[in-house]
Amino acid sequence: AFIPVGREFHSSVLIDKKLYFSGGFSSVASATNEFFYLDLSKPFTTTNNASIPWIDLTYTNGPLKHSATACIGGNKNDAIFIFGGFPYNNNFINQFNTSKQQWTNITVTDVAPLYREDISCAEFNNGLIAIFSGYINLTYAKNDLWIFNTLTLSWSLSNETNVPSSRYGYCAVTLPDNNILYIGGSNPTNWTSYMPMNNLPLYNTTSNIWSNISTSGPIPPGRRYFSVVLTPDRRILMFGGKNEMTLGDLWILNISTFQWSIGNIVNPIADLTLSGHTATLMDNYMFVAFGTFSNSSFSSRIFILNVNQNNAYAWVDGLTSTSITNLNPTTSDSKFSGLIISAIICAIISVIILVVAIIFLYNKSDSFNVYNYLPMSTIKPVDF
Repeated sequence: AFIPVGREFHSSVLIDKKLYFSGGFSSVASATNEFFYLDLSKPFTTTNNASIPWIDLTYTNGPLKHSATACIGGNKNDAIFIFGGFPYNNNFINQFNTSKQQWTNITVTDVAPLYREDISCAEFNNGLIAIFSGYINLTYAKNDLWIFNTLTLSWSLSNETNVPSSRYGYCAVTLPDNNILYIGGSNPTNWTSYMPMNNLPLYNTTSNIWSNISTSGPIPPGRRYFSVVLTPDRRILMFGGKNEMTLGDLWILNISTFQWSIGNIVNPIADLTLSGHTATLMDNYMFVAFGTFSNSSFSSRIFILNVNQNNAYAWVDGLTSTSITNLNPTTSDSKFSGLIISAIICAIISVIILVVAIIFLYNKSDSFNVYNYLPMSTIKPVDF
């Protein structure tokens, strides 16, 4: 069975319960063209590699690159578009048709952005994708915003002059009103200079105007190479990243009030810090994939955070048949309701017993930490 190796700086998107992963910097090669997906319609346990339903699509000959970004577009909104990445001699845009399982290298003969990496794309409106700034080299930076039309396969450059400073390793979030919020990152020509978290750039996709959003509450430390997801109830969840150290903190930004708060994880995993990972939300679960630990080794694992309760986030060991059913709720006859309630009660009791057992084992052994818990490799590229 296919089991992906540890990696960082990969890209990922979710389409129809298939969580796709492309490329990355791995322990095997400086850049990989491995392409595969995790089938989230099947139950699995994160600590048992043999149970994880990985499907390998590397035979489709996808792009060999790391530090790229991926978004969804096309007429049916089922095509994967990968932008940028390293090395620079590859095509800037690669398209994967999920129906035909075919790659296409898109060449735009008209106006197009300079090649770059460490960008975060954002989908909005009907088939449009925005990319902003990114890393070009240590002495040259661009704070340009480009919009790619996935229906016509053409670029346009925003002519707005009031543009935020250049940055890389940030995250872009498309808000419910189709405006794009930019969080974090570093200065491309001075990577120890981090973007402030109390003043976030916002791009209005309708008026083509930039503005700044002032945030309140405790302010997170600046960082790059972190992850964010947006929940349906208007919470942005930010996890991990890197500044002078690799981080493992969870922060919540309420986009109704733009107030930061520290996320409370009721069962934290000892020493779990990650950068260069990805996070993807599917209903009540945030899937944190791969990345680099603080000891510079690569993660080959998937961590799953239950984000259903705003004041009590919890790591779970995998997806059960019950949780998968809840991911895709269907209408049931009333005669099945007793069975469903019984199954839920049994699941809750099982979780309580498991948590008590974990706490007992944790107290019995000081050696329990994430590095004992996970298989790892020990090679990492030089960070600039």
